[in-house]
Amino acid sequence: MDNWSKPRALVPEGTSPHSLAPRDPLAAMDSGTRTSGGDWELEGPSCADIPLDIIGILVGRLPTVEDRARLRSVCSAWRAAARVHRPPPPPLPLLVFFNFAFSWFRPDGSMSEARRIRLPVEVAAGDVRCVGSSGGWLVGVQQKRGLYCGDDACFLVNAFSQEVVHLPPPSASTSTHHVDAYSTSLPIINGSGVVDCTIHAAHYVMSFYKVILSSSPDSGSNYTVAALSVHGNGAKLALWRPGMTSWCVCHGGCITKFSDVAFYQGKLYMLSKITTNLFSFEITENDHGVMVSRVEMCVTELPLVKHSYGLRWVMLEWHGKLLFVVRYLGGTGSLDIMLKVNVFVVDSSTKPFRFTEINSLDGDCIFITPCSSMSFPVCQYDGIEDDLVYFTDFPRYLRASSPFDKIVYNMRDDDAVLPSEISIQLCCPTVYYDP
Repeated sequence: MDNWSKPRALVPEGTSPHSLAPRDPLAAMDSGTRTSGGDWELEGPSCADIPLDIIGILVGRLPTVEDRARLRSVCSAWRAAARVHRPPPPPLPLLVFFNFAFSWFRPDGSMSEARRIRLPVEVAAGDVRCVGSSGGWLVGVQQKRGLYCGDDACFLVNAFSQEVVHLPPPSASTSTHHVDAYSTSLPIINGSGVVDCTIHAAHYVMSFYKVILSSSPDSGSNYTVAALSVHGNGAKLALWRPGMTSWCVCHGGCITKFSDVAFYQGKLYMLSKITTNLFSFEITENDHGVMVSRVEMCVTELPLVKHSYGLRWVMLEWHGKLLFVVRYLGGTGSLDIMLKVNVFVVDSSTKPFRFTEINSLDGDCIFITPCSSMSFPVCQYDGIEDDLVYFTDFPRYLRASSPFDKIVYNMRDDDAVLPSEISIQLCCPTVYYDP
């Protein structure tokens, strides 16, 4: 277990992060003054005299949102150069916490100090928390006042443009929608039990803890929102598409004990954390809205590792493929030690589904959080290490108030290290970036 004490950085040994990007491009402004147009007037040559080709190269080597904002704030010539030159790689991902504070990954593998996202006034009031992300959008919910009352509001917000999309309330009263309620019961093919789905239900109480989107609202496609709810009245799956005034609420069967959900090739996949069975949900749309039309237990032969005491599964899409990331947990009297990590590509065209282990992400890294998981093309940056899996959903201790650790797993070396604790208070993060 000596590997757990070794530090790991995104930058190879001997490479300075400062060679990748200037850490404080505004430091040279200390001796200058602002002009009436808002640009900086420096002592000596003007910043506008720097060849624009050099500015374009510099833009492409700034991996963080902070550095790019600093560059654009230098002068109008630099802002124009940033717009017209080759689009830079996307900034390194942000880690957004449940209270909408955020921190960003630096090229040396460290995390920045947390800051608070400024939300639009229309959604900033009350007890709001972040429960998911997709592209440049975050998913927020507002809790109802009172114990066990569920969530009162749900919304999508673009943290940069401040655009807001309001979704139906996750909890409905008995006086709402009962006239035009539409429901169906679906048997689980290849399995047992049924899944009940209702649109415009007379009464339901949900508290979302993870929300995923089939695509970004900016994509132009008819995206679907899937939300997981854990409340005193049982686990639920809720579905929504633009234009609906109520959630399609599903419960029963495989929804009672789930581990993770993911959209893949037009279907929603759900993994049971108790049986490790994988279920697929086919989603259609009728006059009432989005509805589940078929539930099937997929025939799989999940790989096993000996001498492990527990499994944690995460699903995500990677370059058009469905990935399973599996952590094998064990230890003396506890499940808080990560013994091994495997990454599998799943072939859903075969029966049973075929699992093929991979040891490379082809220039990408994977970020796994409690509310979302994604891959990211770090190969676009010089000197940043790839084939790493970042886990930020691992509590340091098995209790609700535990801080979350950032654990980095190297797929090539087959080892994991525990560089740092993320935060004592800011738990349940989601990974987010503006593409």
